[in-house]
Amino acid sequence: MLAVRRFGSGPPVVALHGFTLTGAQFAPTAERLQRAVIAPDLPGHGASSPASLPETLDDVADIVASTGEATPLLGYSQGGRVALLVALSHPGLVSRLVLVSASAGIEDPAARRTRADSDRALAGRMETVTLDTFLDGWLKTGITAVSFRDEAERAADWSVRSENTIEGLAHALVDLGQGTQPSAWHRLADLTMPVLLVHGEQDSKYATISHRMATSIPDCRVVSIAGAGHNPFIDDPDATYEAISRFLDGAS
Repeated sequence: MLAVRRFGSGPPVVALHGFTLTGAQFAPTAERLQRAVIAPDLPGHGASSPASLPETLDDVADIVASTGEATPLLGYSQGGRVALLVALSHPGLVSRLVLVSASAGIEDPAARRTRADSDRALAGRMETVTLDTFLDGWLKTGITAVSFRDEAERAADWSVRSENTIEGLAHALVDLGQGTQPSAWHRLADLTMPVLLVHGEQDSKYATISHRMATSIPDCRVVSIAGAGHNPFIDDPDATYEAISRFLDGAS
């Protein structure tokens, strides 16, 4: 059972956060989209206990089904990979799919096993440090870096991530990581709903992934957020939410 946060009112959208975040990532989303946002804490995050990937997919599907109608599903990064698998497993529940800085997984089985080994090793190291120490390192370099944001933005981001525990995040890394999640590349053509893929212009890895995914998805559009990196929600929220809002409203 996932802890669920709810924001705003209007037509529903279910939103899945990224690794080390919580459903609180989407607190601004309701006003931006003029929709009721249903944002669960994924397993190992916030108030949700660790769970296996199959349990997670079932729990998210139940949350989407609880709206009583086919509902848009939005996912960011790790949450985007979960959202994709839910949409493939339960296509009748998802009216529109939005994936932000997400991939269809690791195709090569050997590379996936290597990633799983790497994630387990990192999880072991995580449990030897405090949450603050881990987050400090996690947010300093690479695509997860926020050091270039202003102090208020960094403080807001940290407040969301600090709701987690190091033990929960270690479980989430292993249970929901790319080494555990199956590749969905061969199933992209099975997506029956309209799909929006959003990536930051400066996030070259996920820009390439998004455009490659789009070639296999029957009804798909790709939006690049100028100047943004891996987290367009904080790099350029205006452009990011405008693109998502137009898509959810059915605009071309």
